[in-house]
Amino acid sequence: MQAGVFNLGFMALADTPETLRLLKWWETRLRTECVSNRVADGLFVDQKFIDLWPAYCPGTSILRNPAYNVAYWNLDSRPVRRRGDAYEVDGVPLAFFHFSGVVPGNRSILSKHQRRWKPGSTPELQALFDDYHDRLEKFGLHRFSRIPYGFGTFTDGTGIPDAARRLFREQLEPFSGDPFADLPAYLNRPADLDPNPDGVVTRFAHALWTTRSDLRAHFDLRGSQSQLSYAHWFVSGGAAEAKVPPEFIRPVAKRISDLGAQARKPTGNSKLAADAARVAYRLLMKVQPNIGWLYRQVPPATRKRFLDGLFRRAWPAAFGGGSLPLGHGVSLIGYPFAEIGVGEAMRSLARSIESADVSYEVVNFDEQVRSSQKDRALEDRLTDTPSKTVNIFCVNADMLRSTVRGVGSAVLQNRYNILRPFWELPRIHPQWIDGLRQVDEIWAPTSFVRDAFASEIDRPVIHVPVSVSVPSDVRSNRDRFGISSDATAFLFAFDFSSYPTRKNPQAVLEAYLRAFGQDRKRNVSLVIKTMGQSAQRVEILNSVRRLAQDDCRIVLIDDVLSRADMYSLTASCDVFVSLHRSEGFGLGIAEAMALGKAVIATDFSGSRDFVSGETGFPVPCRLIDVEPDQYPYFVEGQKWAEPDIDEAARIMASLADNRDMAIVVGGAAKSFIANFHSPQAVGRIAETRLKQIYGHRNALVGR
Repeated sequence: MQAGVFNLGFMALADTPETLRLLKWWETRLRTECVSNRVADGLFVDQKFIDLWPAYCPGTSILRNPAYNVAYWNLDSRPVRRRGDAYEVDGVPLAFFHFSGVVPGNRSILSKHQRRWKPGSTPELQALFDDYHDRLEKFGLHRFSRIPYGFGTFTDGTGIPDAARRLFREQLEPFSGDPFADLPAYLNRPADLDPNPDGVVTRFAHALWTTRSDLRAHFDLRGSQSQLSYAHWFVSGGAAEAKVPPEFIRPVAKRISDLGAQARKPTGNSKLAADAARVAYRLLMKVQPNIGWLYRQVPPATRKRFLDGLFRRAWPAAFGGGSLPLGHGVSLIGYPFAEIGVGEAMRSLARSIESADVSYEVVNFDEQVRSSQKDRALEDRLTDTPSKTVNIFCVNADMLRSTVRGVGSAVLQNRYNILRPFWELPRIHPQWIDGLRQVDEIWAPTSFVRDAFASEIDRPVIHVPVSVSVPSDVRSNRDRFGISSDATAFLFAFDFSSYPTRKNPQAVLEAYLRAFGQDRKRNVSLVIKTMGQSAQRVEILNSVRRLAQDDCRIVLIDDVLSRADMYSLTASCDVFVSLHRSEGFGLGIAEAMALGKAVIATDFSGSRDFVSGETGFPVPCRLIDVEPDQYPYFVEGQKWAEPDIDEAARIMASLADNRDMAIVVGGAAKSFIANFHSPQAVGRIAETRLKQIYGHRNALVGR
């Protein structure tokens, strides 16, 4: 009942379309559910799914011949007898014996999975097993057994513990990077526990805890004391006894040691004074826009002295008044190598502040980032420990708390802390607000994001745009991407992990069909570029493939392209289309504009900052409710856009008829991005704000 009706030591399949479909179905189940530790859930490795096979395949025949698949579990009813050099089962010649659980080199064990039978239980079994072991040795047992298991270690040679495999299978798949190279660093980061002081419980330590009932009973991990006790058990011999490699023990030991060295925190009256000064400074920066007329009555020199003094009291270490040796400049904390929007936004901000000669460093904490980590542009700025007077957390609001825990809560002390979040809906989630109180202000990438945060929190929210820069030597290559050389090519690119309902690919397909579906002679092309994973992925890709089979003008590229290849693809098309329901920014749209391409985009949310009637083709829309299952962190009453597909189709048709208009508007778009979203333009905005924070330039920027 638990392990399944059929043992799959033997299965014969006919080469038919129906069989191939069932094999594909079975494959999709086994990719994530071929497990041995969930028998209570009705799962047992590959077998349980085959219980359904006869129902799915009416032509299934169950072979009941006892000579096939004889094994330790059916020896009670299938006694083996020897006649000369042959073996029989119930008087029938033995077809094959299933040597399940044999231990090579140990002839006394019939199967490591049971204790009932031994080879010596009958002379026949002993002879059968002796013959099998003889053959194993003859054909190279000793030579081949010395070859290490190819999937037994990480790239650096560290053995892969069972707890790591279980965590990977149950929580981390699909995994975009190379798990053999990238997983150890991921596992050594702090587990998502609260409070988890300085991250003493790593993800691996937590994964081990989840696999053992004795550890769960002894350490509840709901408070800092229990977490510290578990960490001490882990490093003082418990992990080694569980055969955990030292590479997963050392990070826990270091964090315990670091905790003991944190006697540097301000205490007593000095801490109270600093806390009060921070509250006053934040409040002043929050209300300043509303009392500007009164604020301007105070002489500028007096304002400057007051702000400088208040800031020095709030963050004394930034000016040599604390015990932490901080340097001038900015620590950018986030995902510097990740090939996703938040990672590129961090690299964009780095380019901007570098253009303004602001000294900066980069701290890598790619919390729960499963994307490729191959963009190494900021590698030479990397540091393990933030050491600057200003922190900018380049993560979204939902990841702020876990990032602070991961880097270490001490990173907040005596610094001015800024969050650089992206968000795609008009209101933020209430559960983020407590975490946002850890920072001193927000740098919003768009006015849309600014309004979403400013209405909910008591921190200054400053609009610091995203800089967009593309290489000057980008070249189109239509042949490579399968795009007709003389067609008007429309490009739509999106990542499934960014939620298809928000990206709205169906609207782009429908607009294309309304514009060109009835006229197959129109010389156009629709290029759909996708990547990433989603529950809707297969359904959407299949619908695109069906359309592409019927209309050869549709080109599907489902692949992860390098930045250079993505620029080339965009340059190979004439118009970028994004009928999104909402965007925090819209990097693909902005990069297409920087390359001089006309853009068609929904007239809503972040992209409104740069897509106007002069720089592109905004598509009118109506606001609709966001349903609970359509986007994370649901809040009742959230709205996003439903673009006018007929209008989008009309614009697409007009640009197909008038490619010169696309070129002219694309030129205006390129100029707008260069003027307002270049690294230099954004760098000036960031530098100005940083000067306001510190009161004078030399406190922050190093020449």
